[in-house]
Amino acid sequence: MNWPVIAAEAALSVLVVALLAGDLVLPSRHRPRLWQLALGGLAALAAVLWWQRPWVGDMLTATVQTGSFMAGGASMFVLDPFAYYFKWLFVLTAALVVLLTRNDAKLLSTQVGEFYLLLYTALLGMLVLASVNDLLLLFIGLELLTFSAYVMTAYVKTDSKAVEAGMKYLILGSVSSGCLIYGVGLLYGAAGSTNFEVLRAVFSSGELPPLAQIGLLLILAGLGFKIAAVPFHLWAPDVYEGAPTPVVALLSVGSKMAGVVALLRVLYGIFLPAQAVWGGLLAVVSAATLFYGNLAAIPQTNIKRLLGYSSIGHAGYVLMGLSTATRFGAQTVGFYLLAYLFSNLAIFFVITLVSKAGGGDSLDEYNGLSRRSPLLAAAMFIGLSSLAGVPPLAGFAGKWFVLLATVQQGRMWLVAIGAVNVAISLYYYFMVVRRVYVLPARPASSGAGGAPATSTPIKVDGLNRLILFFLLGGILVIGTVQGPFLSVLSRVINF
Repeated sequence: MNWPVIAAEAALSVLVVALLAGDLVLPSRHRPRLWQLALGGLAALAAVLWWQRPWVGDMLTATVQTGSFMAGGASMFVLDPFAYYFKWLFVLTAALVVLLTRNDAKLLSTQVGEFYLLLYTALLGMLVLASVNDLLLLFIGLELLTFSAYVMTAYVKTDSKAVEAGMKYLILGSVSSGCLIYGVGLLYGAAGSTNFEVLRAVFSSGELPPLAQIGLLLILAGLGFKIAAVPFHLWAPDVYEGAPTPVVALLSVGSKMAGVVALLRVLYGIFLPAQAVWGGLLAVVSAATLFYGNLAAIPQTNIKRLLGYSSIGHAGYVLMGLSTATRFGAQTVGFYLLAYLFSNLAIFFVITLVSKAGGGDSLDEYNGLSRRSPLLAAAMFIGLSSLAGVPPLAGFAGKWFVLLATVQQGRMWLVAIGAVNVAISLYYYFMVVRRVYVLPARPASSGAGGAPATSTPIKVDGLNRLILFFLLGGILVIGTVQGPFLSVLSRVINF
């Protein structure tokens, strides 16, 4: 048994127990500060990941290696550069979500300790998904993440929208889980195993029997739900609108990234020789997802619901990169996810701070934001511009590389659709920017529903300023200095 390979997951399991104990013994008046304990646990987890470097080699050079939990046989769990890279991204996402919670009054008024426990278990599911080498373990990791997300979505029980969103997410998620496990069963029937290495050997000819083709389609349906791809997207807008903002940030970045990681493991790790079966299908789904997400975002009047449809549109670009079935296409997906992480979380920090200042989620609350807080206005502008694909920001580089990989594959029709949807997204993203910089803030007496929009300045404390500068700096660096990131990804994603 190669125990250091599972050190991060083991450490996180211990941290779950430690956080539970801290929640039990800490006086109630100090519980709103549990975010510090949760963040400290993630720092300890990052130290464990750093300690694991010898088991994956140096990703900045050509010296990379793979460790498996059961060194003598077909292991269900591996630690390779691919897993190591995404585990760092998952931990970074979780840390930023914890920092988001300190600005969310609704969450801090609940039993926030249990919320951080759910966040830890969701992170554990993500870490497991990064290292899966077996379909059964993939299902377990996905369900660990998904069940935690169900509860977190409906965590504020006094909020009827959150409870409704949680119920919708649970019902539709159960259907997707059924599709996934049924697909696993069919692949087991076709190959006699659920281990990736065995499945890859059985299907290496590229000729998939009908049973395996149906199983693959069902698995794609189950994972398509996780990334909110059409036609498995119906949950996203309602859940984004109703769930607490930190949970929405986790779903839009962490959960989506975990679904893409699972797709990469399955499609590129098992079924790459059978790309003729799934490559064209993903291209068609990508086109439908792009158009639906971006067109449906235009009439929205709620910022979180708009970002829900935006998330669907971005899933289309991810599927575009995956549909190329090339190594470079997979690497561009890894780069795109990195850019998306920084861009999206910068926007969610602005949303939480506006809400904390007494605003709601209506787009009207962002009228005149530049006069209330120039920093938040700039962060919103840069984050939305990056998501839209404006150079020289990270989102532009991500979309450019995905389109380039598709050009190399020869699907010019899909490239044209991707370019058209960039223009569509510019329209609705800059509608928000227009509100931020051009439209005047409404007076307090004219606010509608809940907290009214006012022209009162929004104060941003030192820690939030530091986080925003970190995220905005990441957007600029990733967009202008792509070489080191692509160099790492060329060694990390090497199917």
